[in-house]
Amino acid sequence: MSSTQAIEAPSCADEEDVWISTAEAARVMRLSDRHVRRTLDRYVTRSTPGVNGLPAYEINLDSLPEDARLAYRLGLIPHDQADAPESALATDHPDDIIAAYQRADKRTKHHYDKWSRILQESEGADGRKAVEAWVETWNAAHPLLATSTGSIYRMRERIAREGRLSLLLQDRPVATGTVTDRWMDWFREVYLTQSKLSAPMARLITLGRARNEGEMITEDDFPSHHAFLRRLNRETAPDLIYRAREGAKKFNDRHGYSITRDYSNLPVGSCWVGDTHTWDVFVSIPGQVTPVTCYITAFLDFRTYLPMGWYIHTCAPSTETTLRAIRAGIDRYGMPDDLLLDNGREYRNKDFSGITRGVAINYDEQVMSSLAARLDIKLHFAIVRNAQAKIIERQFLVMKNTFSRMWQAFKGGTVVEKPERLKQVVKTGNGIPTFEEFREQADRYLTEILPALPCSGAHHHGMTRATLWNKLLPDRVPLMRVSRETSAMLVTRTHKGRIRDRGFHLTPLDCWYWAEWMPVWKGREVTLRYDSEDLTTVWAYDDSLKLIGEAQLVQAVDALVQPGDLVGKAQVEGGIADRKRERRMLTELFPDANPREASQMIEDLRAALPSERPDPGTGPIQITPHDHDSAQIRREAEEGKADFTLFTRTA
Repeated sequence: MSSTQAIEAPSCADEEDVWISTAEAARVMRLSDRHVRRTLDRYVTRSTPGVNGLPAYEINLDSLPEDARLAYRLGLIPHDQADAPESALATDHPDDIIAAYQRADKRTKHHYDKWSRILQESEGADGRKAVEAWVETWNAAHPLLATSTGSIYRMRERIAREGRLSLLLQDRPVATGTVTDRWMDWFREVYLTQSKLSAPMARLITLGRARNEGEMITEDDFPSHHAFLRRLNRETAPDLIYRAREGAKKFNDRHGYSITRDYSNLPVGSCWVGDTHTWDVFVSIPGQVTPVTCYITAFLDFRTYLPMGWYIHTCAPSTETTLRAIRAGIDRYGMPDDLLLDNGREYRNKDFSGITRGVAINYDEQVMSSLAARLDIKLHFAIVRNAQAKIIERQFLVMKNTFSRMWQAFKGGTVVEKPERLKQVVKTGNGIPTFEEFREQADRYLTEILPALPCSGAHHHGMTRATLWNKLLPDRVPLMRVSRETSAMLVTRTHKGRIRDRGFHLTPLDCWYWAEWMPVWKGREVTLRYDSEDLTTVWAYDDSLKLIGEAQLVQAVDALVQPGDLVGKAQVEGGIADRKRERRMLTELFPDANPREASQMIEDLRAALPSERPDPGTGPIQITPHDHDSAQIRREAEEGKADFTLFTRTA
C-alpha cells in the first residue's frame, strides 16, 4: 500500500491529528510548493475539495521531518495564514529558534509555549477594548494560561524589539548564595582531592584560610558546609566529584567510557580467556604448620563464561600451572582457536606462547616448540593495566561470593572483608580444610555448580552458562581434539643442554637422563622436553626440533651399597649394564683395526703429494780459515811431515 492515502474525511481516531496544506508544509520544510506536491508519496496525505472542482491535498504533520514538525508547533508560521505576509512574530530565523528551544529547560519551554500561543491567538485583536475582550474570553476558557491586557502589550513590544527568540532568553534572577567565589575555590582545593576530607573539615580549613588572608569573619557569619556542597553540586557534575575524590582508576571502572562487545559472530568455545585467581581461603598442607592460600589458573569460554579448564595449586603462578590448566580444558572440550591473556610471565615465555616481549605479536619470531605454535592457537594479549578487557575478573568475583565465602577459613580479599571468626579458626585449626579437600570441592563446584548458576551476562538473557553453551554448540563445527600422546606433551617444559659422559643433566631439577642413542650424541646440544610431575621419561629433540628419542631418569646410587640393599644393587647393576651397552655400541660403530705400517703410510703420502721437488740452486763457495787448515794437513800427510802436536790440548 502506498504511503499516499486518500481520505475523504477524518475519522474519530484522527481528530487529534494535525493536517496542514502543501503550502504550509513547504514553508516549514523550506522547500517549494511545487516540489512538495510532486513528492506527496513521501508523506501521509488526504484529499480535500479544491478550487474549480480540482482536488487539493493536506499533509499529516506527524509524517514531516522532525525539524519541520517542531518549527510548525513552535508557531514559526501562522496556522492558517501560510500565504500571509510575515509578521513580527517570525522575524527570527527558524533554525535559531529551534536550536534555542531544544537547549532550553522545562520552565523556559513552558514560558515560550504559553506566550507563543497567546500572541498568535490575540494577533487579530487591535485596540485596548478588543484586547480586553479577548483576554476575558481567553481567561475563561484557559484558566491555567490566564494573562492580562498589560502583559500582552508588554510582550508585543518585547517581540517587536527583540524578536521571538527573546522568549527563550528570558532574564531570570540567579539565586545568590552566601558562598563567595574566593571561598568556593579554596573549598574545592581541599575537598576535591583523594585525601577525601569531610565537608565540615574542608569548610573549617577554608574558614581558617579566610582569616589568615585578613578577612574578619566569625563562625556564625561563615557559610555552613551544606552551603558549600549545594554550590559544588550545582556547578560540578557528580561524576567529576567522584573522580577527584576516588581517583582515575575507580572513575574509569564505574563511570568511564566503555565499549560494548558484540558476541553474535563469536562461535562458542572458539575463544578462551585465562588468568590466575587467589582463593581467599586458608588451607593446610601436611607437614606444614602455617596455613596457606591456594591459587586457581583457569580458562573460561569468552562467549558463555563456562569454565573450560583449570588447575588448583599452592605454588605461585607459573608456566607449568598454565600448561596444566589449558591441557585440562583441551582434554574436556577440545582446542580453542584464540586465547585472550594478560602480559604475565606465565604466558609470555617460550614454552606456552613462544612470545616473550613486545606489544605487537610477531608470529615469525614465535618459538615453534611452544604450545601455541604446535596447536596453531592465535594469541591476544590485553593492554597493560586494562583489566576491563577480560571478563574473567568478574567471574572470579562470582566464584568468591558463591564458593569462597562458604568456608569458615575464608579470610577475605581486604581487611574490611576479613571475618571476625578468622582469628579463632586459625588459632584452633578447626574449620581449615586440607588442600586436597579444598581442591576436591573446588573441582566439583566448577564442574557442577557454577555452570548451573544463573548468569547476569548481557547476552545470556537469564540463561545459565551451561544452558547457553548447549544452545549454541550445535551451531558450530565440533572442536578439534588431540591424541593422548599429544595431550601428555602439552604440559612439558623444555631445557637445552649438551650430552655429557653420564648423559643429559636437567639443571632445573638436578637429575640425569640416559638412553642408548646418547653415546653418538655426546658433546652435541639437544633440547629436552620433560614433565615436572612425571620425570621418569623425557623426550629429546635436535636443533630442527626433530625427535631424537626418549630417555629415562637415572637415579643416584649410594656411595656404599649395604648388604641386602636390593634397590641399590639393582641400580649398580643397571649402571654397569648401561656402560657395557655403550662400549658395545661404540665398538660396533667404530670397530678396532690393525694400524698400518709407517712405511706404507709414507708411501701413501708420497703418492698424494706433488712429484715436484724444490731446486737447491748453485752459487760461489765461501773460503773459510778451516778450508786453509784442512788443505795444509792434507799436504803434510802426503809428504809424511804431519805434526799432530798442533792439535794436542795443552794443560
